[in-house]
Amino acid sequence: MVGRIPGTGTAKRLRFRLAVAFAALLPAACVGPSPPPGPANPFVGAWNTAERQQIAFRDDTVVMSPPGTPPTPLSAGVCEGRFRFGYDRRSREALLAMTAWQPELGRRLAAQLVGPEYRIAELTCGDGGTTYVLLGERDLLAIHRDRDIAAVERLSR
Repeated sequence: MVGRIPGTGTAKRLRFRLAVAFAALLPAACVGPSPPPGPANPFVGAWNTAERQQIAFRDDTVVMSPPGTPPTPLSAGVCEGRFRFGYDRRSREALLAMTAWQPELGRRLAAQLVGPEYRIAELTCGDGGTTYVLLGERDLLAIHRDRDIAAVERLSR
């Protein structure tokens, strides 16, 4: 005859319940306070040129703030109906090709672009355009273009 030993089922159920409770607490014990999240877009915020002009990036536009004038968000209305803005990645070779017709400028740009790929913000306003190249957390390089003429400018936070 098969019989039950009194109390063994209760002890097993108690051990099982304790194991489940500890297993449920284990992931919570491993999680500590997480660091505050960084900005999703490293371009967003204000950048300054050597001439103290401030440029602020937003998700969908650029705001220009020359010294002594009110800030101007760029748009089709400000840019003679021709406005485009977006974020992307670009290879070093593609960035250097932007100044191919100006060899001296190309050499200066090559000295500053040492990595294989960069995050960029691309702005077209009217007939001109600017490619902003993120060099680091606090450094930005602007490659300005107006038809066949290009110029390079450094910005910082």
